[in-house]
Amino acid sequence: MKKIITALLIVGSLVSCTKDFSELNTSKDGAKFTTPETLLGPAVHDVLKRNLNRCLRLTHELMQVHVTINDGDEIHRYVIRPQESDYMWNNWYLQLTNVRDIYIGGDAINSNAFMGISLVVDAWISSLLTDVYGDVPYFDSNKGREGILQPRFDKQQAIYEDLFKKLEEANELFKTASLSDNEKKMDPIYAGDLAKWRKFGNSLYLRLLLRVSGTGQLNATAKMLEIADTK
Repeated sequence: MKKIITALLIVGSLVSCTKDFSELNTSKDGAKFTTPETLLGPAVHDVLKRNLNRCLRLTHELMQVHVTINDGDEIHRYVIRPQESDYMWNNWYLQLTNVRDIYIGGDAINSNAFMGISLVVDAWISSLLTDVYGDVPYFDSNKGREGILQPRFDKQQAIYEDLFKKLEEANELFKTASLSDNEKKMDPIYAGDLAKWRKFGNSLYLRLLLRVSGTGQLNATAKMLEIADTK
């Protein structure tokens, strides 16, 4: 009988130890969400680093400008592995999640500046994706939190049309945007100069319009003239 009582007491103590377990092991000091300014620098840095790395691979090693001494890496011998293509795909989409989180964070704190910056960087990365790969997941991409784990592929024309909408929205947001001194320090590109971000957005818009100007679609010429007159 004593053994039974002892066993019951042990089981009871184990159960009671798990009461409020999640509350006890939740840090009161940890951040519940990431602020938009802390996402911007790492996202842009990572994209640029990956782009430069791939440029090195294709324009130097593959084109025989220099030859690696690593026997396990034979791109200079025209041995091109699948990860050469997967590398950019995976990393661009990874940073798109962070960039779109900047928009969510900016919206949460009513920051037109971060929402605008997010849209411009989003359009830039998305344009790289569709220019390199053609039809890609776009409208349903980066929505794993919403349960979309196999996003559909979208036509390049539809993607371009939406990129133009994002850049136009960003241009409007910048007109009434501002950043604090601390937020400006977190901008590694233009140090919080929103006029320069606006110019970058318009320059990107012109670049993308040039890409489609020969197709006779999207009224590219008229839009280019409109942007050229933007002050």
